[in-house]
Amino acid sequence: MNKNYQEKLQERILIVDDLPENTRLLSSLLSNKGYRVDSATDGKMALSIIKTISPDLILLDIMLPIMDGYHVCRVLKSQAETQRIPIIFLSGLDSEYDKVEAFRVGAADYITKPFFIEEVVFRVQTQLNIVQQQAKFQQGLNEQISERKIAERELNKSRALLTGVLNSSLDGVAAFEAIRDRHGQIVDFRWLIANPVAAMTLGKTTQTLKGRRLFVEESPGHLFDGLFEAFTQVVETCTVLEKEHFHDSLSLPAWFHIVAVKLGDGFAITFRDISDRKQIEDTLKQTNLRLTYQANIDSLTQIANRRRFDEYIAQEWSRCARDREYLSLILCDVDYFKSFNDTYGHQAGDNCLYEVAQAIERAVKRPADIAFRYGGEEFAVVLPHTEGAGSLKVAEDIRRQIQDLQIHHASSQISDIISLSLGVTSIIPDPRSSPDILIATADDALYDAKLKGRDRIIYRTVDTSQQAPPRPA
Repeated sequence: MNKNYQEKLQERILIVDDLPENTRLLSSLLSNKGYRVDSATDGKMALSIIKTISPDLILLDIMLPIMDGYHVCRVLKSQAETQRIPIIFLSGLDSEYDKVEAFRVGAADYITKPFFIEEVVFRVQTQLNIVQQQAKFQQGLNEQISERKIAERELNKSRALLTGVLNSSLDGVAAFEAIRDRHGQIVDFRWLIANPVAAMTLGKTTQTLKGRRLFVEESPGHLFDGLFEAFTQVVETCTVLEKEHFHDSLSLPAWFHIVAVKLGDGFAITFRDISDRKQIEDTLKQTNLRLTYQANIDSLTQIANRRRFDEYIAQEWSRCARDREYLSLILCDVDYFKSFNDTYGHQAGDNCLYEVAQAIERAVKRPADIAFRYGGEEFAVVLPHTEGAGSLKVAEDIRRQIQDLQIHHASSQISDIISLSLGVTSIIPDPRSSPDILIATADDALYDAKLKGRDRIIYRTVDTSQQAPPRPA
C-alpha cells in the first residue's frame, strides 16, 4: 500500500496530560496500535494544537495547568469545527460529581487513573468506531440529501416543463380519474388537470374544472356528451380511443379530433377543433365528386361517357369471368341522324340525342346495367349477369322507349319518327381474353341491323373460337 495513503488512513489522537510518564506510556501504546499520536501538557497548548492538526479523538486529563479539562471540553464543544471530536476524560478524579460534570460538558467517555492499558485501547477503538459509523452515516445521509435535492430540482424542472408544454399546447389537454361504485363499476370521471385551451373550449377555468365530475355535473350537450362508454372502454381494456367527434352545440357546432389513452385508473385526453379542416375536406370531397362526375358523364346527354364505358366493361368482364356469369352488350345507333341534323339543325340534333339517351337509361332497370354514350349518335348498354334472352328484352324496352318519344323525323327513310338500330350479343367471358371480342360482335350485329333496313334488333352469338384456347387440364 502507498505510504501516503496509509498515513491518510491512520486515526490521529491527541493526549493532553501534564504528567510526562502518562503521555509517554499512552503515546507508545497507541503508536504501536497504528495510531498517529500528538501530545500537549496543558489546556491552552491543546487548543492551539487542535486548530492545526484536527485530531480524530482526544484523551483529556481534568487537572491541567492554566486551563482545566472541563474548560477545554467546553471550548471544543462550543465550536462547530471541533464539536464532533470525541473526548475521553482520563483522570485520577473518581467522584460521582466529576464524572457527571465530565459528561455534562460533552465527554464521550470517562476513564479513571490508574488505568488498564487494555481498557484504554478498547475504549479508544470503540469511540473511533462510533466516529467512523457516524461519518459513514453522515456521508450516506448527505448523499441522500444531495440526491433528493437533485431529484427535487429535476422534478421541479419537469413540472415547469410540463406546465409550459400544457400551457403552450394548441390542443386541449386534460386528465381524468375514474369514479367507481361499491361494486367497482365506473359511474363517472373526475377532472384532474386541464390546460388553458381545454378550459377555454368548455367555457371554464382550469381551477373550476379541477375535481369536477365529467358527466354528472355537466348539462346535456357538453363537449364529451355521448362518450361515457368509449372512455370507460379506454380505462377497462387499455384500448386507445381516436375518433372525430361532432359537437352539436347550439352556439357553435364543431368537429373535434379526440385521442384518449389509459392513465392509471383513468385516462388522458387531447382534443383539437378540426372544423376548418373538415370543411376543407368536405369541399374537396364535393369537388372530387364533381370532377369524377364530369370525367365520367357525357356533358350533352348526361349519361356515362365513352371513358367510363371502357373502364366499366373491362371491370365487368373480369367480374363475370371470375363468377362464370354471362355479360351482355347492346350497341345502338340513331337511324339517319345526319339527315335529322341537316333538316332540323344542330340544336335540335343535340336535344334529340339528350332525349334518346334519357329514354335508353329509363329502359335500363337494374343498378349494374348502365347506359353510355358511345360516340356521336351511337349508344351502348352493358348488362352484367344477363343472358341473351334478357339482353333482347332490354333491347326491346329501349326500342319502345324511343318510339314513345315520338320525335318527328321527316327526312328518315324508314319512319316519320326517330328510331334505333340495335346490335346485341352475350358471352361468358374468358379471363384470358379481353372484352374487345364482345364489342366487335355487337358492332357486327349493329352493322347487320342497318344493312337489313334499320329500326330493328339483331342478336349475334360471339364466335368463341376467336377467344384464347382453353387451358390444359
